[in-house]
Amino acid sequence: MKRMRLGAYLQERFPPVNMMLFAILFMAVYSVAIQQFSASFTLLGGMLATISFFFRLRVMDEIKDYAQDAVNHPQRVLQSGGISLRFLMGFSAVLSLSEIGWSYLRGGWCLTFWLIAVGYAFLMRYEFFVGAWLRKRLVLYAFSHMLIMPLVIAWLWFAWQSAFSPVLLLLMLLSLLGGFVFELARKTHAATAERPGIDTYSSLLGSKRAVMLILTVLFAGLAAQLGLFVALHLPFWAYGVATACALWVTFTYRQALQSNEEKHFRKAELASSVYMLASYLVLIVGCLA
Repeated sequence: MKRMRLGAYLQERFPPVNMMLFAILFMAVYSVAIQQFSASFTLLGGMLATISFFFRLRVMDEIKDYAQDAVNHPQRVLQSGGISLRFLMGFSAVLSLSEIGWSYLRGGWCLTFWLIAVGYAFLMRYEFFVGAWLRKRLVLYAFSHMLIMPLVIAWLWFAWQSAFSPVLLLLMLLSLLGGFVFELARKTHAATAERPGIDTYSSLLGSKRAVMLILTVLFAGLAAQLGLFVALHLPFWAYGVATACALWVTFTYRQALQSNEEKHFRKAELASSVYMLASYLVLIVGCLA
């Protein structure tokens, strides 16, 4: 029964598409760091460790936001009693053994940066001990939480490399900005879709200003991505794919603002997700082809 409830919870809050994205994130870092492919259990272990890390972030968010979600989302599997926080915490703890074991086997620097990333994740869980102040500043709140992404990239990088490099810094910047675009997009709505008691970037800034912020971060991320392509000497097609995806996101948000319909904002969110996914896939194919 618990297995069935866990499946329903994962489908709702941590679906297979998310797991696939985190596996692709891992492969992107691996591809950039090694620029060759060799199938091994080390790769499978790294994918599992990466998925486990982000699943723990999800569980930490569930703990932090449980009371608020019980009011705003009482139908969810967790809030309706279909599964317990205690079970999720235990399941996450078991999965975390894969992170510890894999990081240890990959060497001291990898384990060190895993510990740094986990430490930052726990600060996020407690909202840096300034939660009341930070929650009133939604954009800063999101940015502070997105800083976990460069730390994850560094953790995975040092599984294969032993030194910092400009390539690593560009990859960290790309992950930060790409994740920030996704976070902004999922909480930007048409005016008619806003719900009382749920903070969104569109309710805080207005739909137009929220979209302008998304596109500003998007094109900053594109600049970092193109700089990474230059550093890696990727073929010309990679530049075209990245630019085309960014322009697609821009077009969908233009359509959303013109129509002011929620379905177009959700289409733009999907386009933002595809852009982030394409950013990593282009790196994998470009480096390993």
